[in-house]
Amino acid sequence: MISEQWRDGATRAAFREALARKYPTIDEARAFVEKVRLNPIRIGFNNRADLTWFSILEEAYKQGERWMQAILELALQDYPDDDALLRLLEGKPVRYAQGPDLTSLGWHGRGGQTLEKILGKRSSLVPVSFLELGMRCARAVVRVKCADGSLGSGFLAAGDLLVTNHHVLRSREMAARARVQFNFQKTVDGLDAEMEELPLEPQAFFATSSADDCTVVRVTGEPSARWGAIALKPAQIQRDDRVNIIQHPGGDQKQLSFFHNLVVFSGEGRLQYLTDTLPGSSGSPVFDKDWQLVALHHSGGWIVEPGTNDQFYRNEGILVERVLAVIQAARGEASPLA
Repeated sequence: MISEQWRDGATRAAFREALARKYPTIDEARAFVEKVRLNPIRIGFNNRADLTWFSILEEAYKQGERWMQAILELALQDYPDDDALLRLLEGKPVRYAQGPDLTSLGWHGRGGQTLEKILGKRSSLVPVSFLELGMRCARAVVRVKCADGSLGSGFLAAGDLLVTNHHVLRSREMAARARVQFNFQKTVDGLDAEMEELPLEPQAFFATSSADDCTVVRVTGEPSARWGAIALKPAQIQRDDRVNIIQHPGGDQKQLSFFHNLVVFSGEGRLQYLTDTLPGSSGSPVFDKDWQLVALHHSGGWIVEPGTNDQFYRNEGILVERVLAVIQAARGEASPLA
C-alpha cells in the first residue's frame, strides 16, 4: 500500500524530517537502528540529525521497502498519535501548508498575463559582481589542521590573524602544533589547486574565549600579502536577511553554502540561520549579501534561541562584535578595530 510512496523523494524527505525531530541525537538514532535491526555498519551517524536520518533511510530503502515500513511502524509505537506518520502508514501524502491560489493574484500561466515578483520578504537578487567578491573572500578562508588529526575552518583577518573557534584551537599549545592550509580547493577544471600550508605563531599573538567560542592567533609567513584578509568591523544583520558561508565541511575542500540561507535570529551575541554546514565547518566566516563579515560559525543542531527556552533546528554563529571584543581585550583596546 505504501511501496509507491517510498519511491517518491519528497515522501522520504518528509519522513526524514519527522524522524530527525523525534530522534535528534546520535544515541537515540543508534538505539532506534538497533531496535529495527538495520545493519549500522553502512550508516553515517552525524551530529546533525537530518544527515543521520538521511543515511538511515537511504540504507533502509536500498535493503528493501519492507525496511522503510518497519521503521515507520517502530516510530508509530513511540508516537502513535503523530498525524504525519499515520498518513504515511495509510499511504496518504503528508499535508503541507498551501499558499493561495495564484490565479487570484493575477497569475494566469500560459496564454495569459505573467507577472514577475519577489518571492519572499526580501529580494534575493544580487549584482553579478557578487560572484567576484565572494571569490576574493574565499582566498582568505583556510582549513585548520590540528596535531591530533581534527580539522576545522578559519579565516585570515588583518595583521595575519587567524580567526577560528575556541573548540578548534583551545590553547596556545594546540595552536603551536597546528597548521593552516590556504587554497585547499578545486580549480575550475576540477583539479586540486596548489595549496600553501603554514604554521601558527601563538607567541606573537593569541586570544581565546570559551564563552564566545572564539580563538585568534597569528599566522607565520605574512600570508595576507598573498591571500588577502577579511575585514573585522561591526556589522548590522537581522532576521530575514541572507547569509553565505565559505567553509571546509567535513574537513573537505573549500565549499560555499548560499542556498536556503535565511537569518532566523540575531541578538545577544549570536546569529542563527538555516545555512548548510557540516562538522569541520567550525570557524568559518559568515557573510551578508554584500560579503561583509557578520559572524563566526560555531555550531548547529537543536539550538536554544537566546532569551527563550525554545529549541530550533538551526545553525549558529558568534556575532562579529564579540570576536572584536576578544581581540580588543587581549590587546587592551577599548575601541573597535578598523
